[in-house]
Amino acid sequence: MERSLEVFLTTWRGSFVEQLDISIQQEKALISNNIRLMEVQQKQFSSLESNQNSGLPPEGMSLEQQIIQNFTQSQQDALNIFKPQMDGINEKERQKTAYKSDTRIIALWTSLLFGLLISAIGIRSIEPLVVIDLDNPIQVVIFRCLDALLTGGLIAGGSEGIHKLIKVFLDFMEATSKQIKNQ
Repeated sequence: MERSLEVFLTTWRGSFVEQLDISIQQEKALISNNIRLMEVQQKQFSSLESNQNSGLPPEGMSLEQQIIQNFTQSQQDALNIFKPQMDGINEKERQKTAYKSDTRIIALWTSLLFGLLISAIGIRSIEPLVVIDLDNPIQVVIFRCLDALLTGGLIAGGSEGIHKLIKVFLDFMEATSKQIKNQ
């Protein structure tokens, strides 16, 4: 069930997420290149500026303060310049997250529906393990409905839930057989 649903959902909804990923990667690479270019230009500008000046910081300011001020100013300039592009990346990340969440909801509801259909056909998880009193029809109907819901949920939850249920049953059977052997 999981694999077949994955095939349908990937072919149906996968291309949009892939396009978003490519767009996000391209924008991140563009911003990264622009930041590197800006840093190179700033280094060239600061070296020209230091050649023109006597190399002394403005009066009342230490060299460390001037370096910190220049660094802070360059960081703020970069943030102001690249803010629209970074906002665009963040918006695409939100779109991607929302789209994946919608896909996950579709997958869960579809797998639950198919799980319920499979259990309605007669494949159930608890009924083979329990002896039912067929003389009480209300109890049989309620038990089978709950078993169908449980089986549908287990199928919707993936194979891990069914494997755990089988493991519990096998562990119980092994423990019971060991107790019988020890007696």
